[in-house]
Amino acid sequence: MRGGWGFWVLSLVACGSGNGGLGDGGSTDGSTDAGADVASSTDGGGDAQVLDADTDADGATSLCVDTLDANRDRLLATYLAFLKSYATTPQTNGLSASNVSSVCDVWTKLDPSSRDVFLTLTARMAGSKLGIDKHSMLCHVVKIYRISGGQGATSTDPGSCGGGEYNRMIMSQDATLHDAQLAANDHQGATQPTIGYDIADAPIGTFWRDSHDLGGPHAPFDLSDETDTGAPRGQTQYFRDPTSTLANTALGRQDLTTLVDPFALEMDQDYDCAHDSNPDCSYVFYGPACAPETSALGTDIYAQSYGSFEPTWKPSGCP
Repeated sequence: MRGGWGFWVLSLVACGSGNGGLGDGGSTDGSTDAGADVASSTDGGGDAQVLDADTDADGATSLCVDTLDANRDRLLATYLAFLKSYATTPQTNGLSASNVSSVCDVWTKLDPSSRDVFLTLTARMAGSKLGIDKHSMLCHVVKIYRISGGQGATSTDPGSCGGGEYNRMIMSQDATLHDAQLAANDHQGATQPTIGYDIADAPIGTFWRDSHDLGGPHAPFDLSDETDTGAPRGQTQYFRDPTSTLANTALGRQDLTTLVDPFALEMDQDYDCAHDSNPDCSYVFYGPACAPETSALGTDIYAQSYGSFEPTWKPSGCP
């Protein structure tokens, strides 16, 4: 989220995957099948490259084992596949096709700030359930394009606490999650007959709704949702109409300048009143009234509000 704006002013399931992609008849073993109806190039220039569509026989449904561990493994495999196929120059986190050959490589070479961004965001999405099918938001995320911690982060320094291109993930969502976010936005978080909240947040009785961020959606996205309460507050950015010209134009975002994905999804979490989003920074102004609190790490603030994000997690099979 932008800095400087007012802050507070586990089973086998079928998850819709209307835009195709890994987990939608694709591979999750680290192969180069990046999937989805997407055009992409991450070499920083040139024409966008059209990726092959990859859908199941019914054109929509994929299977997702809706547990946090399974989804994390699945999505890191999609990130590896994207890097191997399309990241010909290093992303700002240092990863590229030339220096990763496995999911374990990806995990080991991510700086701690980037790893904690991945862990806290996936945990938050795993705890957020769609009213329409009761599955997690995370199950409906198709792939990852970018994982970023703080700007300048190293193995010993978390880097910047804020920054419009840092401390966030850019992903691809399926049509079911897109439609649930759109409904939560249009309904402003109000409960709906038979399904309850369009998207329920992790704590009981909380929910996702239209964003109240005075800065508006992060360009080039034209719609934004956020969680109703809590610290950190989650926020997503996406396109209202995936068939629009805007949604079918290159994102122009860092590391993804020529990526075209009508179902692109950005997510970060605000830890303080300045909208800083690095889980490895320390914060004071994280209370609901922006009053000073005892200094605390973002990871501790997250755990106090939502429980453990499994900070020692590693991909399956990695030492």
